[in-house]
Amino acid sequence: MTMKRAAVLALALAAGSAHADGANLRAALSVLPDTVFSAASPDVARYLDLSALAARHGGVLGPEALTRATLGGGIRPIEAMALATPQDFAAKAGIDSAALSFVAGLGRLPAAVSIWGFADDDAAAAAYSGLSAQGFSRLGLLPGMLANGEPNVTDIGARDPANPWRGQLGQASVVARSGPTLLQAGDRAALAPVKGASAPALETPAGQTLLAALEAQQGAVLQAAFLGPYHGLGGIDPAILVGKTPDEAREALERAAAKANGGLPPWQGAALADLEATDGPALILALAYADCPTAQAAAARAAALWQTMDPPPAGAAKAGHVETPSGCAAVLRAAGTDEPKGPFAQAVFALMSGNLPPLRIGQ
Repeated sequence: MTMKRAAVLALALAAGSAHADGANLRAALSVLPDTVFSAASPDVARYLDLSALAARHGGVLGPEALTRATLGGGIRPIEAMALATPQDFAAKAGIDSAALSFVAGLGRLPAAVSIWGFADDDAAAAAYSGLSAQGFSRLGLLPGMLANGEPNVTDIGARDPANPWRGQLGQASVVARSGPTLLQAGDRAALAPVKGASAPALETPAGQTLLAALEAQQGAVLQAAFLGPYHGLGGIDPAILVGKTPDEAREALERAAAKANGGLPPWQGAALADLEATDGPALILALAYADCPTAQAAAARAAALWQTMDPPPAGAAKAGHVETPSGCAAVLRAAGTDEPKGPFAQAVFALMSGNLPPLRIGQ
């Protein structure tokens, strides 16, 4: 099955006109909450397409493939895979790594959530049912929620970094199922923002626009970060967004942006993607807007801001846009390598450091 994945990806990239397959992206965005694109949230949702990563490395999701997984930190299955052979991972997880189509992560410890993505609902249901063999049982009287011990209890004796179901100090996991995915966290409260979301990220204008923009790219999206305007505030005080509804926050952000200099028009949401294209790796930054004139202006400004990165990027970035039924995406594309100093890795480091210039909001 994994060799088949490799052949499919190779043929797609060789064709030159193959666009990114959005099936896994769509499934991930259908589970991630709409708050991913909130102006008031500092969270960064991370997504990795394990099918595509394995296919790029001869169908094997081993250490070499995982070196590309820049966004894997904090996602328990990825952290465990990096420390175990595929056979050991399967034994400890009760799930073969080849059965996973994608993974995603949201939040930070102790409220971090790991999302295990399967090919379909039936595969996820089978994996969920099989967790009883890994020591899971129903959590109290709650239906549809399993745990392999007492949540939030340190158990050094159970500590095993290669076991994805145990935390850094041997803590248990709480697991629920949602469509084609399993949701994993340290306790049920951490799952609430995902299971109790008013809508999935996919149903927001930003989610629809960004998905279409990534699907329009030629090649395979290996990993992506999804984030809200909070990460573009720069010199704008986040306090202006506290206690406001999404509409009020957007209006406050627009007023503040009008007074700021040297940035972009306020955007609805952003995706930072690692694309494996026919001509090699490329960074894709997509920003969601309501209309194309604004998106085009934003793309040109983002390309200029990319050149102000520290350290300076190896080459210039190309600006473009993708029109969609839900809006228009400003798109920045920087070709490079998958090395630690490549454009995608450089952009992720800048994002996590709180200073990625092409995101900066301000007129």
